[in-house]
Amino acid sequence: MRGMPYEVYQVDSERLATAFVEVADASVRGGPQALATLVACCVTLLEVPSAAAVLKPPTGRVEVAASDNRGLRLERAALSWGEGPGADCRASAQPIRGVPLAHPYARANWPSYTAMARSLGFACVVAVPLRTTERAVGSLSLLSERSGPPGPLQLRLGQHLADATARGVQPHLLSS
Repeated sequence: MRGMPYEVYQVDSERLATAFVEVADASVRGGPQALATLVACCVTLLEVPSAAAVLKPPTGRVEVAASDNRGLRLERAALSWGEGPGADCRASAQPIRGVPLAHPYARANWPSYTAMARSLGFACVVAVPLRTTERAVGSLSLLSERSGPPGPLQLRLGQHLADATARGVQPHLLSS
C-alpha cells in the first residue's frame, strides 16, 4: 500500500487492534517505551514514512522517540529551537493539520524546523497532541515525503493512538 494515495487508505481490524494493545501495554511501562511503541505503530499502521513523539509533562524529564534517525534529529532540534508543529500543538493542545513545508506559513512560523525538515526529505507534517484527561503532555508528528497530508482516517487513528499513549502514561506523570 505504500504507493497508494492517502485517500484510499484502509486498515484491517486485526492490525488496528494489535496496534492499540501494543500501545496500551507499552504505556503502562512508562514514557520511553510508550513513545517508541507509538511511533512504530504509526509508521506501520498509518503508513507514513516517519513519526516522532515528544512527551513533555509539566514536571519531569522530556522524552523523545522517533521511528527513524531523520525524525529523531528533527524533533530534537525542534525542541532546542522551541519551534515547529509539535511545539505549537503542545502549546495549543490542538492538532496542526497537514502543513506543506513549502507553504509560506511553515517558512514564516517555523523557519529552522522547515529548513531542516525539507533538507531531510520531508514535504508535509501533521502534529497531534498527546492528551490526558486534563491537558496536552506531548505531541506526535507524522512526517511525509508527499506534499499532501495523510487522509482523515489516518489522522483520526493517529490522534486516538496518541491519546491512548498519553492516558496510559498518565499515572507515571503523576508520580514523577
